[in-house]
Amino acid sequence: MGILLVFLALLTAAILSVPAASHTGLATWFSIASASTAFVAMAVNQYLATRPTYLEPLFGGLDRIYRVHKWTGILALALILAHYFITPNFKGKLLTTGLNEMAQTAGQIGFYGLIVLGGISIAKRLPKLKGEFPYHVWRQLHRFIGLFFIAVAIHFNFIKRPFDGTAWLAVYLNIFAVIGIASYIQTQANAFLRRRRYRVVSVIHAGAATLVTAEPEGRAIKASPGQFAFISADRPGLGEPHPFTIAGHETSQDGTNRLTFAIKPLGDFTRRLREHIETGDTLMVEGGYGRFTAQRGGERQLWVAGGIGVTPFLAMARSIAQLTGKRVHLFYCVRDADEAIGLEHLDAAGKHPNFSYTLHRSASDGRINAEVIKAGAGFDLNGADLWYCGPAAMRKAIIKGFRDTGVKLARVEFERFEFR
Repeated sequence: MGILLVFLALLTAAILSVPAASHTGLATWFSIASASTAFVAMAVNQYLATRPTYLEPLFGGLDRIYRVHKWTGILALALILAHYFITPNFKGKLLTTGLNEMAQTAGQIGFYGLIVLGGISIAKRLPKLKGEFPYHVWRQLHRFIGLFFIAVAIHFNFIKRPFDGTAWLAVYLNIFAVIGIASYIQTQANAFLRRRRYRVVSVIHAGAATLVTAEPEGRAIKASPGQFAFISADRPGLGEPHPFTIAGHETSQDGTNRLTFAIKPLGDFTRRLREHIETGDTLMVEGGYGRFTAQRGGERQLWVAGGIGVTPFLAMARSIAQLTGKRVHLFYCVRDADEAIGLEHLDAAGKHPNFSYTLHRSASDGRINAEVIKAGAGFDLNGADLWYCGPAAMRKAIIKGFRDTGVKLARVEFERFEFR
């Protein structure tokens, strides 16, 4: 539903360009239609970047919202290039020479800025250089997209064009100009509006992950088991927010709501966090996000976790009593037992009659597959839900295995943690 709404917003811009510019000829109309649709796509991108939780049900979660954000950005970049190379040729309505020159300059600033930033975002990796483009540099550069969007808005309003400000296309584009600019302001203000201050009360190096437990110093975030949050720390190199699934929600003896994050050192940020985070440090936490909550699932649920992908299941298992009327079996897949975390919580959850789990050690038990899961699930998987968190290749292999063996799942739920 969310993708359909985005498509309709873009299509409307293209349709409104017909009465506004079709009389100028096919090439010029196409150039203006491309620019108008690109502008709406950029405004939508700015809006989706605000992380609107109320839209998650329409898109299927924040991870899907960011996926749409990525592809609308790519589409906008392609349409901007089309507008640039197909130069409009018409006798337009010139407001004043000064305004027209200003609009041309603003358009060039916006165009070249968006081309550079869009190219970096799409490529992700610089050619002939090892490693991925540094996230903290990319994120700081990404902030300028809003400023370039404002430059493009100025360009649209004051450049010579074949329609005046009363045309439906002009009104429509100005509505999205307001949406885009307001969204950009909101994203810059999120540090003050949404983030909550937490204090680290425990740091445990367990197996392949670091377990960080923190409690709020003021207002706590609202998050359900299975959701994730963006966290940053008040230490050098840890100031950029990164998304992590909440592995545990617990209430201390004084009634404080604590959060636990299980973080595996997979990149620069997570390695620095493992090495430097200490008890007493300050975390800035924003959340909760995501739709990976088993409350939405059916009566029979198969949970499959690959490595650190166990984190949402740890949180959901610890609240298993809330999943009334649901039968759950978790397959927790690790290379060996030393990598496993949170087994004490899974053992505690296993005392509930509707929850059980299997620790699958690939080093000794072999590679996990659909046949192994079918044999160990403890209930008929036909019509059951599959909730998965782990490597994409493993997910695809398991789903294919179920399909090949005639198992028809009711639904498959997973999240894509790619926000760039």
